[in-house]
Amino acid sequence: MSFRLTLILPRERARLAAALTRYYSEIAPDLRIDPSERAGQMLHRKDVTAFWIRQDEDRIGFAIVLNLPEDRRELSEFYICDTKRRLGYGHAAASLIFAEFPGYWRMGISAGSPNAVAFWGTCLSAIKGVEQLRDGAPFTEHQIKSYSFHIAGAQND
Repeated sequence: MSFRLTLILPRERARLAAALTRYYSEIAPDLRIDPSERAGQMLHRKDVTAFWIRQDEDRIGFAIVLNLPEDRRELSEFYICDTKRRLGYGHAAASLIFAEFPGYWRMGISAGSPNAVAFWGTCLSAIKGVEQLRDGAPFTEHQIKSYSFHIAGAQND
């Protein structure tokens, strides 16, 4: 069984929009966001890297990384299809993403997804190279908290 990340290409906007529809309905059902418009924005920004999370040829989730100034990053969106949860894919995907981009990270945790707090607390404490893990205030009114941390291995840290 093959597990990997692949870049989401601009021509896959409709597929990403469909995935974002499921994601937003779960984490913030009252949020008024057009998933197609949001997908287009994400796929055309120079400071965003978007990944499909794949098991063999199946797309089982996605991750959106916002590249911030001074070689810092934010895990802006992260989603694993509900039928693929609790199988280790989320942890594996996060490990791959952080290994690809060592350095300083932050992420906000959705208030609409109670499992996200437990998942990220456990996941981040188990990922190789995570240092300086801190809880923080949410970035938006739709979040319950945030995490900031450093992934060892970055050059020029």
